Amino acid sequence: MQNGHSSTRVVIADDHPVVMLGVRTLLKDVDDIQIVGEAADGEELMAMLRSRPCDLLITDFSMPFAHASGDGLILLRRLRRTYPKLPIIVLTMIHNRSLIRCMLATGIAGLVGKASMMNELVLAVRAVTQGRVYLCDAWRSHLEGTVDLHVHGEGLIHERSHRSDLSRREAEVVRLFALGLTMTQIADRLSRSIKTVSKQKCDAMRKLAISNNTELYEYAKTSGLL
Repeated sequence: MQNGHSSTRVVIADDHPVVMLGVRTLLKDVDDIQIVGEAADGEELMAMLRSRPCDLLITDFSMPFAHASGDGLILLRRLRRTYPKLPIIVLTMIHNRSLIRCMLATGIAGLVGKASMMNELVLAVRAVTQGRVYLCDAWRSHLEGTVDLHVHGEGLIHERSHRSDLSRREAEVVRLFALGLTMTQIADRLSRSIKTVSKQKCDAMRKLAISNNTELYEYAKTSGLL
């Protein structure tokens, strides 16, 4: 990364102290890496980035975030709007393919499962600081055949059609609906029309062979969308 500094300045964010300790331990002896800040929630992270320049952000996906009720996608989108050139590596335990695709579509540069963090976080940091995209081994094999990984503007993926899987837009609607938002609230949050989000919900239910809202909620809960 060409940043004019002898080391890459990294901010890390996670609301679990054990994970934060693990990240700190993994990176502390890596050459050319300097941890310049730590945050325990989304609001603290946004405030820190305003006052503390950095070259890379490593953040948990599911953190408390006052303005978005802990919604990780909202936080990622806000980060991308505010800091469009800041590379972001996301740490997560989420296993839902559609939601992972939603994360990638926000323009993050790397994705590492917390279960593989010990083996892959440093690899991810090296790749991203060299301007490459990094997807951990588990997710690369899981997404094979459903997405193409490449840098394109502010996003990283181009989706191929996959009839049996939800699109990222459908997954967003299902997730927010399962969180208790109305169609009007979902439309407002996603800046889409009510007609569009209603159609996306119906399309998702058709793909999943689900006939009622109770089943849709159960799907969201059991598949990792929540």
